[in-house]
Amino acid sequence: MKRPPYRQHCWLLLWSILCAPGSAWALQPHSAPEGLYVHQMSHLLFMGALIYLYWHTRRTPELSGRGWRYLQTFCLLFAGWNLLALVGHEAIKFLSPGDFIAKSSWNEQIVGPISPIKMVYFITKMDHLLYVPALVALVVGLRSFSQEVLREKEQ
Repeated sequence: MKRPPYRQHCWLLLWSILCAPGSAWALQPHSAPEGLYVHQMSHLLFMGALIYLYWHTRRTPELSGRGWRYLQTFCLLFAGWNLLALVGHEAIKFLSPGDFIAKSSWNEQIVGPISPIKMVYFITKMDHLLYVPALVALVVGLRSFSQEVLREKEQ
């Protein structure tokens, strides 16, 4: 069966858009102050949902297995990441553009002397040390669930 010609044009258009973006912003700036308030509330809500999921899976005896333990690890690490991000968003409000060299670039550096708020900001920028292991735990947990289902199908 022959494909309709418009399908080929759709794929060509999609490919063109994906290969030549005008700008690809990794971080979305929020308009002040409402955007930041909503963003901070979303961190709190997400953190609360993860803590509830952890609590629920801990107290339900049927949900005890390798996959569930990895899911619980994911919940704790990602809840911690949300808390760290929340603190980082608050810390940056106390810093000025003069506190940085090459702000918003790959070579961004904090200007000395290092104050406690600059140290808090620096620590919160290391959030990948929490969310990367969290996502690994999620992937391993989901793979464990998938393998468990496949084993049950074979029996």
